[in-house]
Amino acid sequence: MEQAFNWCDKYTVHKDKVILTQEQLHIPGLRMLGHHTSYSATSSLSWHYHKSAFEFSLPVQGTFSFANKEERFSFSGGEVFVSFPDEIHGTDQRPVTVGELYWFQLDISREKDLLFLSPEASQALVKQLLALPRHVVKTDIKKTLPLLEKAFSLSYGGENPYLAATLIQLFLHLTLEYSKKESPSISEDISTVLDYIRENLTQELSLELLANVAKLSCSQFKQKFKKQLGISPRRYINQQKIEYSKSLLESGKSVTETAMLLSFSDSSYFSTVFKKYTLFTPVQYLRYNEKKEVRPCKTKSQSH
Repeated sequence: MEQAFNWCDKYTVHKDKVILTQEQLHIPGLRMLGHHTSYSATSSLSWHYHKSAFEFSLPVQGTFSFANKEERFSFSGGEVFVSFPDEIHGTDQRPVTVGELYWFQLDISREKDLLFLSPEASQALVKQLLALPRHVVKTDIKKTLPLLEKAFSLSYGGENPYLAATLIQLFLHLTLEYSKKESPSISEDISTVLDYIRENLTQELSLELLANVAKLSCSQFKQKFKKQLGISPRRYINQQKIEYSKSLLESGKSVTETAMLLSFSDSSYFSTVFKKYTLFTPVQYLRYNEKKEVRPCKTKSQSH
């Protein structure tokens, strides 16, 4: 098992990723605030923790998968993933998937002036956050996302840290309120489609066919599917096919056989899609798995 380490983010400005740290934010307790857009899978996040700090992650697009030492969590648009102070988490050697994400870390050791709050208000907020009942909280993205977008925009421009802190406070209080509600389940028609996809991964799955399974028009189906899962039907199908292809390859199927079994047009296109979702070609993936079985564990320094 890879050893966990205390993760400290560094100031980063890149076209796909911006990470602001305390030196740029000037907000007590806000250790970092970041925005990341990934157009293809990126390297996995090693096991790590944030000393005395919560981490809140809100996807704009895509479905992300994080894990702690006991459980794996998937979350998508409108769902907030919460890692608790000093809790070990990562992606369990899986690459970070395609999508867009805002995230920030809240240092609760600053109880006396957290987010410019009074000591009493700060302590009350921390107490409520520590009592959150679960790691994934379903929120209304139309209400929570604008708060993080505006806080990030203000902070990136070096403007009004007091207003940015207030927006973070509102985001946290909304998350707390939504945590008291039960997460809505996937609707019956979309659930039927998900079952159909899983049972027919070797078939060519057109959107028209799946819309018919859901008894919706194609446009209604695509809109409803993405709203409930935070990912397009085509991307979901490809993710499921690639996951299944791993077991086929590991069982001894060739790349060409696997591509044909999963109804890809040819092995070259299959390899392209496989690499997009895993960072490896199919052959590289098999070699990586062989090495992983004998690779010694070690602590590794890494940043988002």
